Amino acid sequence: MNKKNIILILVGILIISMRFNVTFGHINIDVTNDCVGFLLIIIGVLPMINRNSRFKKSGIVAIVGFIASVIAQIINFIDWQEAAGSMLTISLGITVIFAIYFTYYFTEALIMESNIQEKSAVTRNYQMTWLILSAAVFAHFMIFGSTISLYSILVEALVGICALYYCFTVYSSSKQLYED
Repeated sequence: MNKKNIILILVGILIISMRFNVTFGHINIDVTNDCVGFLLIIIGVLPMINRNSRFKKSGIVAIVGFIASVIAQIINFIDWQEAAGSMLTISLGITVIFAIYFTYYFTEALIMESNIQEKSAVTRNYQMTWLILSAAVFAHFMIFGSTISLYSILVEALVGICALYYCFTVYSSSKQLYED
């Protein structure tokens, strides 16, 4: 694994963590498209699936997440008339689930890799960092579902901060794990 793979994965995680929807009538467009995020993640994680079983699981979740995000985008592009709000919540829920699952398996893969290399101190705070990120992403989904736009914007900023913290933490410690 090299820096390029880690950077692709972390940029993908940043993209799938953020939710900026633009609405035209009853049609919603996700500006930070989860399809692009999962595609970047797939490109970054595929060379690493042979490193350990958790990387393999994270690769599978990334591929299924990409398929689910394509389905979610199709749901968003259909004019559902009166049910548009419900369908947006469903499509957002689909992508949130896979974003949380992928970040969990990716975090666990890095922890397992550090244990294999006997450098477990490098990833000591990863589980708490992941918990903060996933809680913020889930909280944003719940607040977004309640359609309180001011709170949704504030939580979106919090999610951005948590995602950046997660990405910087993983990137800085990955230098110690992967020096090839």
